[in-house]
Amino acid sequence: MKPTSKLTLLITAAALLMTLGSCSKWLNPDENTRVVWATIITTYDMPAGEEYPYYFITDDSLLYCPMNHASIDDDFEPVDGQRLILYYKFHGTSTQEESDEEQTLNPGEIKYIDIIQMQMVDTKNFVFTYEPDTLGTDRVEPQYLWLAGGGLGTKRYLNLQLYIQAFTPDKHTFAMAYDLNRETPLEDGYYCLEFQHDANEDPMYSNYTTLISYPLEGPCIEEGVKGLKIKVNTINQGLKVYTIDY
Repeated sequence: MKPTSKLTLLITAAALLMTLGSCSKWLNPDENTRVVWATIITTYDMPAGEEYPYYFITDDSLLYCPMNHASIDDDFEPVDGQRLILYYKFHGTSTQEESDEEQTLNPGEIKYIDIIQMQMVDTKNFVFTYEPDTLGTDRVEPQYLWLAGGGLGTKRYLNLQLYIQAFTPDKHTFAMAYDLNRETPLEDGYYCLEFQHDANEDPMYSNYTTLISYPLEGPCIEEGVKGLKIKVNTINQGLKVYTIDY
């Protein structure tokens, strides 16, 4: 999808407070442009009865309502639950506070925001299989793994940012798999998964960044589950298990 520019949105969140945590600071392209991960929702009911084809619900639990649908590219088709990254600028007054760990933007009278870019994120479900290795055993290098979402009725998500070595990145496939051969899904209270990568014999020519988001639902978030253990065949450290606490 092509980047969308100058899309006007109305912010209708109850609390106009946005915090950019450490997981998203690396996305900021400059001092004036803000960025946030969000989920496209096509079924949200506005209390006032307003209706739009879709909404953006951010991982900071803000609701962005598109007002000018004509400004979106013709090939854009909103998919319920699709993840994306919004680069945007505020129009209005605001104050900014900074600390060692996070940056907080306290908006004043916000008139609207301009979206500078919409970066779609590959959104996939877990794969349950007796043969996880058939989904690929090629190496990747994880940079960030974190949990997000869950605001305004949206699902919680496992987000991944990782490097791959590729010549044609579009040839690569990825899967977060649960091995059905396991006697129990838990290990020390953690739900066990395996991240599979198939390069499809693509030459390891250059490094590319890949972003993937997985909705967390079903057995992996049942009561008593402490978090996730994810086995990854990494580029630099071989087989490694990442532990993520809920």
